[in-house]
Amino acid sequence: MKPPIETTYPLSLDLRDKPVLLVGGGEVAFRKAQGLSRSGCRATVVALEFSPAFQAWLEQQSFQVERRAYRSGEASQYFLVISATDDAEVNQSVFEDAQRAGRLINVVDQPGLCNIYIPSRIERGSLQVSISTGGQCPAFARWLRRELEAAIPERYGLLLDRVAAIRARMKETVPSPDARRRVLERLLRSEATRRFLAGDDQLLNRMERGWERAKPKRR
Repeated sequence: MKPPIETTYPLSLDLRDKPVLLVGGGEVAFRKAQGLSRSGCRATVVALEFSPAFQAWLEQQSFQVERRAYRSGEASQYFLVISATDDAEVNQSVFEDAQRAGRLINVVDQPGLCNIYIPSRIERGSLQVSISTGGQCPAFARWLRRELEAAIPERYGLLLDRVAAIRARMKETVPSPDARRRVLERLLRSEATRRFLAGDDQLLNRMERGWERAKPKRR
């Protein structure tokens, strides 16, 4: 087993239409499956047994579900592999197969059996805030996520959508990326943003209409 590395490089994976294997049928595997369900991946879930709650949830999903033991070597067929079982031998086998084939592999709570770590996340629409301990202590990441959730209310995700729309309009009138960045940074520090996060959309609406009027007329 390799020791955990000291520093990881954070990334966000686009899993749309990518084949993903999840090994395990218990509570931990259930949590991982729920996260995968929002990614658009093509997931296969393999386990000898599933918890009742996991089984009921899977019946409402498009995942491929196979009630059987993990088959030696099958991890090589997938882009991403997650093993969430309480069987050390199975976890080791999944890791070795994935590693040998150069696949992305995460064995839950086993940092020495991973080449990627799955962070704890706060999701607010398109906005994601990830918290990772590099596999050292996932419980700490989950605790910190709960501490931060109240500080990042749902309206932050709505604000992202609005600012992204303004940025898209600005591209037609402000050709310089640096100038757009400065304008958006001022906007995010402005009274309009403060009011929006407090539930008052009016000032931001007026600013957005201003950018709409500033768009050049197409002939």
